[in-house]
Order: sequence, then C-alpha cells, then structure tokens
Amino acid sequence: MIEDYGKAKRRGDAQYRKDVTGGRYPYLTALDDMIASAKITAENRLGVMEIPLSSFAGTKTRGRQEAFATNFMPILDLDTEFAMKWSSLYDAAMNEGIRDAILVYEYMGRFYVQEGNKRVSVSKYIGSESIVADVIRLMPQRTGSKEDNIYHEFVEFFKAAGFYGIRFSEEGQYQKLCDVLKLPMSKPWDAEVRKSVKAAFSRFSGVFIKKGGDRLDLKIGDAFLLYLTVFGLYNIQDVSNVQIDKNLDQIWQEFLKEPDDISLVKEPELLEKQEKLKFFNIFTSKAGFRGDVLKAAFIYEKSTGNSSWAYGHELGRAYLSEKFGEHIETKVYENCETPELVHDALEKAAEAGAHVIFTTSGMMIDESVKARVEHPEIYILNCSVNTNYNTIRTYYSRMYEAKFIMGALAASLTDGHDIGYVELCPQYGTLANVNAFAIGAQMINPYSRIHLKWMGLKDSDWREELRRENIITISGPELTPPKVSRKEYGVYMVSDGDVVSNIAMPIFDWGRFYEIIIDSILSGTWDNSTLTKDHKALNFWFGMKSGVVDVILSRELGYASRKMTEALKKGIVEEMLNPFGGELRSQEGIIKKETDPRLSGEEIVNMHWLNDNIIGTIPPIEAFNERAQYLMRISGFMTNKGDMGDEGSSDR
Repeated sequence: MIEDYGKAKRRGDAQYRKDVTGGRYPYLTALDDMIASAKITAENRLGVMEIPLSSFAGTKTRGRQEAFATNFMPILDLDTEFAMKWSSLYDAAMNEGIRDAILVYEYMGRFYVQEGNKRVSVSKYIGSESIVADVIRLMPQRTGSKEDNIYHEFVEFFKAAGFYGIRFSEEGQYQKLCDVLKLPMSKPWDAEVRKSVKAAFSRFSGVFIKKGGDRLDLKIGDAFLLYLTVFGLYNIQDVSNVQIDKNLDQIWQEFLKEPDDISLVKEPELLEKQEKLKFFNIFTSKAGFRGDVLKAAFIYEKSTGNSSWAYGHELGRAYLSEKFGEHIETKVYENCETPELVHDALEKAAEAGAHVIFTTSGMMIDESVKARVEHPEIYILNCSVNTNYNTIRTYYSRMYEAKFIMGALAASLTDGHDIGYVELCPQYGTLANVNAFAIGAQMINPYSRIHLKWMGLKDSDWREELRRENIITISGPELTPPKVSRKEYGVYMVSDGDVVSNIAMPIFDWGRFYEIIIDSILSGTWDNSTLTKDHKALNFWFGMKSGVVDVILSRELGYASRKMTEALKKGIVEEMLNPFGGELRSQEGIIKKETDPRLSGEEIVNMHWLNDNIIGTIPPIEAFNERAQYLMRISGFMTNKGDMGDEGSSDR
C-alpha cells in the first residue's frame, strides 16, 4: 500500500535530517567506495543463510545509494516508480512473505546489499529481525588493529557456530563465550547446538533491548556474555522473560560503564577521604563495620605447601590475624583449581558467615562476580589487574617497581652483558615487569641483554636454553613455597646448572595490602570513597610507596649494592624515579620520546611490547600449553594469531 510507503518515507526523512544536522553522510554507504584502497585477500561464498537485519550497513555499489536513508528507509517521492515497486513488494511481503534470498557482501561483520535493497527496506519497516541471504565474504588483509583482531576471531567463531549476530567490543571474547558455553571453537557445533545458542541470543536480545539496553554504549554480545558468565545458559532457555529481566537488574550496573572504563587506584589515601578513626573506635563506629568480629575468607588455587603464590597470601592472612587479634576471624580454602571448586568454596564461605572474601587468583574472577551477585552483602575482592567488572573490586601490586631495582642489581653483579629472565606467560602486568627489569639493567649497563624465556611454552626447557646460552645470572619466580627446596627464585646465579647463590628477591607484602583493605571496610571509607560515585571498575594497584612491594637482599651482598638498592627505592617511593619515564625504545623503535610524560598506569598495564635490549618474543597464544592459554584468556591478554584465512562455507 502506498500509505505504508509514505509512513516508511517519513522515517527515512527523519533519519536523513538527523544525519545532516549531525554532520554525517545521509545516504547508505557504498562498499565499493569503502574498499577502493583496501587489500582484499579472499572472496568466499558462504551460501544461503539467515542473517540479522541489524547488521546491514549499506549497498554494494552506488546504484541505489541515494534512494534510502542510513536506516534503509526510502526517501524518494511518492509519485515515483520506485515508490510503487516498494509498495507492491510490501503488499506481497504481508501476504506471502519474502521468499527469494537477497545477495549481500559481508565485510568486517557488516552486510552490503548487491541485490535486494527494497526487500531489506520492507523487512526493516515491518519489524523483521532477519532475512535470508546468499552471502559472499570479503576477507581483508590483516592489519593487527583491535578491530581487525576481533573480526578475525569472529571468522574462527563462525566456522564453529555458523551464524551471525553476536558481536563483541574486545578481543578474546569469542573464545571466552565458547569457554562459558563449554563448546569448542576449533570445530563445528552440531545443528541443534547452533540452533539453541542462536535462539538464546535472540531471546536475550529481545529482553535486553526492551529494558533499554540498546540505548547503552555497549554491544549486545558483551551483555550476553556477561549474563551467561553469571547466570548460565539455562537461565535464558528455562526461565521466563520476567525472570531474565530480574536477573538483568542484578548486573545492570556492569552495563553502565565504558568497555575500558577501569580506574587504577594507585595509593591507599584515596580510601581515606574521611577523617580516619582511631583503632579502638573502629569496631564501635556507625560509619563502618558494625559487628564484633569481622569474618574474612581466603580462597587459594593451590595449597600453601606447594605454591609460592598461595604461600605469599597465607603470610598476609597470618599477618591480619596477628594485627587485628580477636576482632577478626579468618578461614582458608585451598586447592580450588577449577571453577566448580571455586564456586563451592565461595558458597561455603558465605554459609559460614564471611563478611569479606579474597579470591587470590585471576582464574577465580568469573565465579567471584557470580558470588557477589548472589550475595551482595559480602565484600568480594579478586587478586588480578585490569579486569573490567564493577560488581567486585580487584587488587594487585606494582611489582614492576621491584623488578626495575632487581634488573639494576643483576646488571651490577653479573659478569658480561647477558642476564636471563623467566616468566610463565604474558598477562596484564607481566610485560611491565619484564620491561622494567630490562630498563633497570640497561641503566647500569647500557650493553646489557635480557634473554626472555617463557615457562608456559609447549615443550619448553628454559633451563637448558639458558645453559646453552651461558647465562649465569637469572631472574626467576618471586618466591618458593615452604615444602619445595628449589632455590630458583628472585635473582640468582648458577654454575653448571646449579644455583650457587640467591642475590635478591622481590616480595608482595600481602599482609600490608590486606590491612589497608580491611581497615577501609572497618572504618567505612570503603563505601564512602568518592571512587564509588561512578560506574568504573576499580583496581587497587599499590606499590612501594604504600609498603606492599619491596626487595629483600642477600646478606652476602656488599655495602655498595645495598647503597644502590636503597637509593633506587627512595627514588621510586618519592616518585623521583620511574622506569617508564624518559625515552623508551622497544624492539620495533621509539615508544616514547625523552620529553614526553611518563607512561600512565593504564599504558603500563596494557603493554604489548618488549624493550630494545630484550632477546625474545611475545609468542602467539596457541604456542603456549593449556594451562598458560587458560590464564591468558582469563586475564583477557591475547596475542595475535597472525594471518588467518577463511575456510569458506559452514554447516547450515
């Protein structure tokens, strides 16, 4: 009916005016113009499939470009032949539906119509969610940009899932979605699984949009993944829309922040905005915790006897017990190595009446968020950095400050120019540690070379590699657990493969860190801080100035080494010295000029480069063993896989 064309045209005219007044191009984008200077590496026909109308971006050619506004609504006059054809198509669609598949080109996850622009326009007008199309994919040349990496991750996901619609704003999320669904990304899913996941996403999208999610600054895929992480797929498939809406209420604050809106709180003073209470008044003040005994639970991934990481946190827990005495009660849950075991420990801690729970590994982050949603009355903190949840808070130390000092110390003591550095795998913060160590060594010896070895590589034998390279001074793990006699920790020297002396070791003073946090909860500044007034994800990232990081020296070191170490510490604490100030050079070239400001906390945490005196690489994620890959995915730190071709069609 021509009346409906008139209604559609009014929508198109409104969009046209909106784009013009906003300074935007008011017509459909032509793909041919977009890719005129781009390099297309492959053109793959995927076949006929159902695709979401929300992912249409324009036309393939300029032919009908100016017949539509950017929302695909028509803008030509009512007395045109175009208007009559559109009206006839609308009548046919209402009586019989749109039968014939349109022809589209897919480029970077968006669709551009070669044949069927009016069918898309009518389908959008009548409120259809999808349309059947014959899809041709244009594969762009790899650029290494964030957008490019996300798209190529989607291409791999598509081979498994076989459908369009789920889009993410960050790298690594397609793999995480598969992990949450317990489905592979390396092989096609069966038809029923594809249908089930696609239907779940469609249902979630409907509820989310109705609730106002389309007005938020995030992709529906991001919200879908978070919902699945907290509530599981069954809480879409097996519950009512009303229940999905209620579940969304519990995590809605997570959707109100920007994808990268993370606040790195570098000093504890920001938790002490109000006048600090005297210790003996903390437990009676109405401003803070109101009970007689604060119950705190600590969840460790491994046991304190065989894990240096768990042992370090256990020392911190013991310090708390000694510091607060009868006013605090602590409980430990060890060997929580899987999400299921972490979940069980969190539930047990909640049942035991815990007021505060510390989950001490980054792999526990998702279960921590779930527990916080289920138990909003409990303070839950996860030991990780750069995580993007505001439901809970995270904490970590600026270990790079200690590594900088240890690099300088190692360079001052080693014979020659070569020093070894051993790390498990690249994660947020670890590259800052490596680079700070290298910069510290370079400051003492401009010719120093840091040989970087990743313990988590498949079939890695880093000890043998360093032995063949005649490296005698090595930076290893921070600490060794009490039941392990190995001396490969801190900076140490070897002879014929045996450790002959430990020079120094960096320490996380978790006791001091936990004291700051508990004191804030008790005094009431935890919730009263100005930091809680926005929706940012809060990461407490304290360093030497706060007393949570330090370097311990061997008693065998001479006074000159001690003097140098203390001078470097003083410079860091008083903020006169920073490893990432001044000129910085990576293996690829200049990162920062001498006159540029120091790197920000966010730039330090998000490093994806190696200093120019490091001999080594950042390998792709698939080069690491299963455990290391899991840690990298959980932390969100992803490395490029390089060029990936498209294998063409998927099961439909």
